[in-house]
Amino acid sequence: MRPCSISLPHLTNVVSTALLLSAPLLAGAAPPATFFDAVEQYGADDVAGCTRTLDTLYRSGGTFPAGGELLLIECAAASGDRAAALAYIDTLLPTGRLPLDDLRTKARPGLDALRADPAWPAVLQRIAAEEHTRTAQRDAPLRDALLQREAKDQAAQHAAVAAGGGAAAWAQARSVSVENATWLKTVVAEKGWPGTSRVGSDGAKAAWVIVQHADHDPAFQAAMLPLIETAAKRGEGDLADYALLTDRVLLAQGKPQRYGSQFKENADGVFELRPTVDMDGLDARRREVGLQPLAAYKAVLAEMYGKQVR
Repeated sequence: MRPCSISLPHLTNVVSTALLLSAPLLAGAAPPATFFDAVEQYGADDVAGCTRTLDTLYRSGGTFPAGGELLLIECAAASGDRAAALAYIDTLLPTGRLPLDDLRTKARPGLDALRADPAWPAVLQRIAAEEHTRTAQRDAPLRDALLQREAKDQAAQHAAVAAGGGAAAWAQARSVSVENATWLKTVVAEKGWPGTSRVGSDGAKAAWVIVQHADHDPAFQAAMLPLIETAAKRGEGDLADYALLTDRVLLAQGKPQRYGSQFKENADGVFELRPTVDMDGLDARRREVGLQPLAAYKAVLAEMYGKQVR
């Protein structure tokens, strides 16, 4: 089985799947609240709780998934504190972490209220200025090529899942992965790893997807891992992506995975977690890189593949 072979949706779909995200009970003191706790609060219409959780995470330097800061703005505005929501926008715009199209157009109660605020025209001007700055820094042809290759990859992955996910189904997707990885090797050799400032967050994600699916070439995946780690630590990528690739690299080396992202399909058709180090500390490690608890991840995989996951 290849969990995370298909890119899981980010903030645009995270809210709509909030009911799937339920944190397990842990012994001892309660762990710090996470982004996924805020998603549950938002799904339960507790926008004030969502704001408190995400504000605490934000101020403590906690990990958000890609685009996740937009939920902080949404919850603050939906709770009636539009001034705080606008302040978050001012602070976050220069970081490149906000999905600007969603900020400008996505229909959500809080965002809709912000767009009716007298201060919104000035926000639009700042968004336009930020887009201009980002565009000037980007390698547009490279970004376009990455997105096109990711689209081809995702089509092949979806087709494999729809066909039942067996060896024959994945063989079709493998040829796409081989072609994409061969191309990306040349790109990295010539230009280095394509981070968000060069190709945008969507382009950087596309580059990671290509590496994540290059299971035919574990040496290539291992070589890209430190580049992806460095990019994530510099704000040029996502720690969650680094964690997911780490698991693939470790398993390919015959070692237990660290973040519990990889499963195998047993003879009875049930998906089971592959060997994982320190199960007691697993959810804490997942939390550090912005991944939801294992129980929630299993629920997402069960929904995606339509099979039992244990």
